[in-house]
Amino acid sequence: MKKIITLTVFFLLVLSCSDSKDGDWEDNIKLSQKEVQFSSAQNNIEISTEGTGWWIGEVSMDGELFDLNGIDTTKENFTIEEIEFSIERKNSTEIFISMQQNPTESARVLIIGLQSGDYFDGVKITQSGN
Repeated sequence: MKKIITLTVFFLLVLSCSDSKDGDWEDNIKLSQKEVQFSSAQNNIEISTEGTGWWIGEVSMDGELFDLNGIDTTKENFTIEEIEFSIERKNSTEIFISMQQNPTESARVLIIGLQSGDYFDGVKITQSGN
């Protein structure tokens, strides 16, 4: 009988904890913009956040992930420089994103994935083709 009670309590605890999943946190980044449309010309934008404890977890362009090793994206100031774009965290609440002119006929899509604790968000920039 004692074993049944112990197992029942165990299963009730497991069930009560299963309501929260990774990524179910409230928005603690609060981006000013999540989607941006650029023309094919060189463009830039500054995006602000209300939260301050976020970092960049990944950056991709047209599905190709960029290597962020060697860049501490948890710092208040850093720059990610690539040929097609640059991303600068100016302070704890501002991100400056610049894209070079798109010489191709195809649109380019830059995705910047942000994280704060177990909350995930991001910015998607679509740049038109020439």
